Amino acid sequence: MFLDLSYKYLIKKILFLFPPEMAHALIENFLYFMPNFLFINKFDKSTEITLFGEKMPSPIGIAAGLDKNCKSSSKYLSMGFGFSVVGTVMKNPREGNPKPRVIRLIDEKSLLNSLSFPSDGAMIILKRLKRLKKVKNRIIVSVSGLNEDEIIENISVFKDHCFGFEINISSPNTEDLKKFINPESVESIISKARNITDSPILIKLPRVEDYNIYENILKTISKFNKIGIVIANTKPISDSRLKVGKGGKSGAPLINETLKILKYLRPKFKDSVIICSGGVSNFQDTRKLLEAGANAIQLYTALIYEGPGLARKINMKLKNSRLLS
Repeated sequence: MFLDLSYKYLIKKILFLFPPEMAHALIENFLYFMPNFLFINKFDKSTEITLFGEKMPSPIGIAAGLDKNCKSSSKYLSMGFGFSVVGTVMKNPREGNPKPRVIRLIDEKSLLNSLSFPSDGAMIILKRLKRLKKVKNRIIVSVSGLNEDEIIENISVFKDHCFGFEINISSPNTEDLKKFINPESVESIISKARNITDSPILIKLPRVEDYNIYENILKTISKFNKIGIVIANTKPISDSRLKVGKGGKSGAPLINETLKILKYLRPKFKDSVIICSGGVSNFQDTRKLLEAGANAIQLYTALIYEGPGLARKINMKLKNSRLLS
């Protein structure tokens, strides 16, 4: 409670005086050097879920992008998150797009970004990930690449050091990814990945108007074991405040669209693993998605606006609601 109030009335006000990426770096470095025991969270059995046959202590996870370089996931897991998606990781160190590339829209609790995968590179991130052996089974690594071989190389690097993978083929900030948004490319990537690992694989999909794209990809991946999807990435936008003039929108305004996509897909694919990302800000959003059939939830932007106690608060209400019983 003290941490929640401190964040709402003091810490957030200070952080929002800085540009978004600088504020993010300040928090990330603070968490990186703080011991885990300061963030201890006790999970209740009633919030536990099963994902690809393995137990996770909560359905609430950290979405890719918050811990791009594996500096703070162990702290987030200690704050009540059931799992964390590290990355998106690129093979080589990458600067991403020029700044400004992150804009806060405070009134609607959202962000605009045109980052395009800034990354420390796979080998540096691997060194950090190896230190997280105790929580290895709660870490998913988000990987991408400019071609299929680069994606597979990244999977090969991390295959013994995480629970599974999220393959990001959907960032609106990286034009080269659009060529992967079809069943043939997805099948090719998964087939190659299955030659080197049997770990769970999630395909992170874009926000599209034609839901047949989702259907066709789900039909394709259903022939493989331990495969699912994440719906969906940020919403493509144009905005002159971003240096490159376009990017993706995340945060509270996306929840209705995320729910709409899920309600369309779940009746058609009753047994598929579908994880929802985009717009989740509170327990009410979480409840709607879980009741509509989401296997798990990812959040990112809400943590910036609501603070580090968000997962704990959602877990407490999940426990009291007995929604997962």
